[in-house]
Amino acid sequence: MIFEILSEGAENARTGKEICKLLNITARDLTAAIERERRQGKPICASTGSNPGYFLATNQEEMQRYCNSLMHRAGEIHKTRRACIKTMKELPTGEAQ
Repeated sequence: MIFEILSEGAENARTGKEICKLLNITARDLTAAIERERRQGKPICASTGSNPGYFLATNQEEMQRYCNSLMHRAGEIHKTRRACIKTMKELPTGEAQ
């Protein structure tokens, strides 16, 4: 569904808003469809640079850049989770008063 309407290369990225309007779906539906198609082996990448949006990788290097961005995001999420756990431990236990 998403794969078919995307073009190759980051310079041809389509925004999520544009895709949602074109397919008449919600942003949540878009996210779910993209994840499903990626897990089926579709080379769907996302960019946040000067031309943000979704596109198809044209080669291994482009796909590697996207994979690297995912690794960076995962690291940032892990740092936030650790901070939240530390904060949780400083909160009182039991029911709210």
